[in-house]
Amino acid sequence: MKKFLLGLFLLHFVAHFCAAQQTDVIKVKTFSGKNATSVFLCRRPALYDANSRVKYRLLVYFGGRNTDGEKEIRNKNWIEWCDKNGIFLLVPTFKDDNYWEPRKWSGKALLDAVGQLKKKYPNICDDKLLFYGYSAGAQCSNLFPAWIPEKSRAYVSHASGVFHKPNEHMKDVAGLLTCGDADRQRLVINHKFIEAYRRMGINVLWKSFPNHPHDVPEGSTFLAQAFLEHYHKLFACDLDASKPRLSENRKTLFVGDDLDGVVYEAGSPSAGQIYEEDKVFFTSKELSDAWEKSAAMP
Repeated sequence: MKKFLLGLFLLHFVAHFCAAQQTDVIKVKTFSGKNATSVFLCRRPALYDANSRVKYRLLVYFGGRNTDGEKEIRNKNWIEWCDKNGIFLLVPTFKDDNYWEPRKWSGKALLDAVGQLKKKYPNICDDKLLFYGYSAGAQCSNLFPAWIPEKSRAYVSHASGVFHKPNEHMKDVAGLLTCGDADRQRLVINHKFIEAYRRMGINVLWKSFPNHPHDVPEGSTFLAQAFLEHYHKLFACDLDASKPRLSENRKTLFVGDDLDGVVYEAGSPSAGQIYEEDKVFFTSKELSDAWEKSAAMP
């Protein structure tokens, strides 16, 4: 029994050591109240190759309000996803000072951190970033790409309460919003944001999760990862100059009903019967399938 327990301890120690070896701590001076020094935690993918000519994508993961980043940088679900896709994970640990507003101070802090990371890992792609966030972090994950759309590829905001002002500069940055339908105030805010973009002719994907308050449903994480992976792979040219630059399909192929979580072919009688405010428009079968699957998850 003692040998067994010792083996478990050594296994845990080795795993913890290996994880620590893959993690960098970046510090940036900001001179902003509680953020005089901003800390960023970064994890490189397990199979990172310093000699790779193909660049590595970077996912900026904003946790809940005033996170210390430990939960996010050790999130097994996101670690496995990043390793599978060969993506660096960067977690800011901003505190107060309206940090979700990048123009004030936090945006420069993020760019400085990415710059430091680029010096250590030259084959990181320091533009065409991916963003994900929950709650206050979801505010960051849409406000930051709107601040630097030219450096952004896609964003996901779950349970956000603040959004950027819809604008034409974001037409080439893919967006996904998710929210529990019991998170009523944020649900209304999300709907207004989507409607504003639709009036501009720009599609933002959307999924609500029944009976969920201000939490993170399993289905929302599944959909977020499927969405980000789709755009990560679709725009492989961001990372490899030998890859052809693809143009994203803009034609609606499928329409989802946010109330029942079912997807129909565009132009079908069933799609036509969905209330306008409940319609979700898809330009790829891959994303429509992921969206429908997420609706059946807890």
